[in-house]
Amino acid sequence: MLEKLLIICCYFNYHPKIRLIEVKMGFGPTGKTEKVECIVCKKIYIRGNNNINPIIILIVIILFLLFILFF
Repeated sequence: MLEKLLIICCYFNYHPKIRLIEVKMGFGPTGKTEKVECIVCKKIYIRGNNNINPIIILIVIILFLLFILFF
């Protein structure tokens, strides 16, 4: 059941289990960029200084739990 929840999180572009591949340090507004791989969906992407919106993730988890309770 936890794996299904992790896959749903990956579908909404929130990757809870990641592995760091490469880090590039820079100056100015970009700062550092990280090349990471999601362990669940095996997607490799560049992670910068973006913040994850926790409200969207919380709504998805609540909807998933309600779906499980009713069905």
